[in-house]
Amino acid sequence: MSTLPERIGKYPVTGVLGEGAMGVVYRAVDPVIERVVAIKTVKRALLDADDAGASFAARFRHEARSAGRLAHPGIVAVYEYGEEGDAAWLVMEYVEGRTLAQRLGAGPAPELPEILALMEQLLDALGHAHAQGVWHRDIKPANLILTREGRLKIADFGIARLAEVALTQTCASIGTPGYMAPEQYTGLGLDHRADLFAAGALLYRLLTGRPAFVGAPDAVMYQVLHENPLPPSRHGAAPAFDAVLARALARDPAARFPDAAALRDALREAAGRLDDLPTRVLGVPPAGCSLGDQERTALEQALASAIGPVAKVLLRQAAQTATDRATLIHGLAGQIGEPTRRAAFLARVGAAPVAGPATSAAPAATAAPGGALDAATLDHATRVLTTQIGPIAKVLVRQAASRARSTEQFYALLAQGTGAGPGTALLQQLRRPG
Repeated sequence: MSTLPERIGKYPVTGVLGEGAMGVVYRAVDPVIERVVAIKTVKRALLDADDAGASFAARFRHEARSAGRLAHPGIVAVYEYGEEGDAAWLVMEYVEGRTLAQRLGAGPAPELPEILALMEQLLDALGHAHAQGVWHRDIKPANLILTREGRLKIADFGIARLAEVALTQTCASIGTPGYMAPEQYTGLGLDHRADLFAAGALLYRLLTGRPAFVGAPDAVMYQVLHENPLPPSRHGAAPAFDAVLARALARDPAARFPDAAALRDALREAAGRLDDLPTRVLGVPPAGCSLGDQERTALEQALASAIGPVAKVLLRQAAQTATDRATLIHGLAGQIGEPTRRAAFLARVGAAPVAGPATSAAPAATAAPGGALDAATLDHATRVLTTQIGPIAKVLVRQAASRARSTEQFYALLAQGTGAGPGTALLQQLRRPG
């Protein structure tokens, strides 16, 4: 680990966030407005006072200006560029969370609502950057940060192109095997469509749980240049996505989607053709009550005997917010309005009786006549949910409506699909009349 400097420019340094090929990323504080920032430095060897080094330093300044133009909530912001002697650095937004690579490594595997929400955010951010004439060149899970609220942010925008300038001196290429477009291997003209290829490779990984191209770097390069990956449906993904991935991963840039919006629209259309969309928490799952498989099954069966199939969703949601087993069980009991069934549930799980449903600010569940929800409720829920996850909301609303036995269960299913827990702002919006 590098020696921790006391300060960089005006910024007192408080820690090291990471080290990479270009330099060190430090955690620091803006002393004027007391804001925590991240500072990415460039190794001194890249800024040697020769012609190549001078060219790189000039490009670093240019790319800092380019990245600084990108004002988008899905892109890590660049605040300032600075130089001291032979060192150069960028002051950037500090984002609390974890990378998508860490999320995938920790499990569980993301299900379709989470995948679609992540891709919506990624493609929206890419579209903004491409419209400004800036492209990333190294889109991969390690460069995508998930905030604690489940929002996606692209890190190192514009920086990848800097690294390429430095690495051309050693005939190296920038990018990550498996996500690099063919033109990044061949050195042909490169534009924003390289990012769309990488987005396609990421989507393939998310949908199938495996990379589109596998093997050693040389084997991956050969596959990217000469072979087509198997359709994702061969690995268990919905066939509706086969055509989308085939076009996104086309070897010829002209055969790919023309821009990020076109890829996003194709994904929306494919998702809209699905009859069933699994419900899963979006973003970074919060810590909660840990249950073993056997105990979870027993609780689910006991709850299902009282309220039916929605028990699985309610148990998953409650386990994410409860701090211990007793709190979890009494929270679940509060979902059972009928006293006899509530007492039977508590007896089955070996818990003490409670006098009645848990106190809640939420209104009592409204029975949906004949198991159906009225059009006004569905329209209102669609509008509210669209502000959270985009047009995919229509699919989640349709699925939740088909499963819910009451209006409140409908809201609980929607909250589960967007990662919102009991008492959150989303549930309050859903319960508010349209």
